[in-house]
Amino acid sequence: MNEIINIKVVQKSIGSEKKRFVNARELHKWLKVGKFFANWIKDRIEKYDFAEGTDFFKVMPYKELKQAKNFDLPDLANQKSGRGNFDFTISGNQKLKRGGDVRSIEYILTIDMAKEAAMLENNELGKKVRKYFIRTEERFKQVMRAALENPKFINQLSKDFKETREETKDYRKDFTDSIKKYVSAKHYGTYTDMLYQFLFAERAKEYRKLLNLAKKDLTRNTMYEEILFIIGSFETGLAGELEKKYKKDGGHLNKQAFIKIFEQFSSTRNWDAYKKRVRKIMATYDEELRDIRHPKLIDYKKEFTSEDIKQLLGQRGD
Repeated sequence: MNEIINIKVVQKSIGSEKKRFVNARELHKWLKVGKFFANWIKDRIEKYDFAEGTDFFKVMPYKELKQAKNFDLPDLANQKSGRGNFDFTISGNQKLKRGGDVRSIEYILTIDMAKEAAMLENNELGKKVRKYFIRTEERFKQVMRAALENPKFINQLSKDFKETREETKDYRKDFTDSIKKYVSAKHYGTYTDMLYQFLFAERAKEYRKLLNLAKKDLTRNTMYEEILFIIGSFETGLAGELEKKYKKDGGHLNKQAFIKIFEQFSSTRNWDAYKKRVRKIMATYDEELRDIRHPKLIDYKKEFTSEDIKQLLGQRGD
């Protein structure tokens, strides 16, 4: 019984309300139920009167939905998930008209139904899973309460934010100092915009406008801890490249030389991965916590999950 529970919980907006959901198939796996999933979920629904559209929803994985015929799923048109994922849209009750292969249907449970289903197993593992859901739900609520109070600075909820912010100030200084020493054209704003556009697809002014920041608000004080660290790492790495080029050429770099070094440094494969991570965080966290959508980052929006909550709070595991 020392196994650490780690069941994915996803937050979705249902109308004006944010609710949390669990994939029943994953819950079934963690509970180590001694019967087939389809039999187990149907038994629980029928025996304990769980209501479709209130306690749970049925969802067809996207790849199978495309192949299905005679479906009436107008409200699930945005599904893009494979089995076990949560990328779905809920609006009212959905009825799957095709009978047959129940293995192709995913059951998405409200977290309240998931807690009850865990307790119905009437064993220690079920109790442990229920406690896990209670802790997870409280974390979501904690973050959402903080987001309502001060959405611009919800990022500072992380216990590691202040430490990372101070550390990355040094990285920023490495970058600005390298421009002072090695670059003849000292266009700090232009260079910062190049970095922001590379990582966020937005200039600094665009970002500030979306967050409605006042003049006194420091841009980086509104950024999530992981994003700050990636920005800082990029800046200090780029500073090193500027220094190497300056020493090699024996003279100050012009703007064109700076741009060339920037493009070479940013084109390495690892930065592509970091860029995608940054954009996913901004697109997802800002929409969920600040009610802000980044028009240029729409394609990077993903599920807001229990793992994101742990990351935001600086927690690892239970």
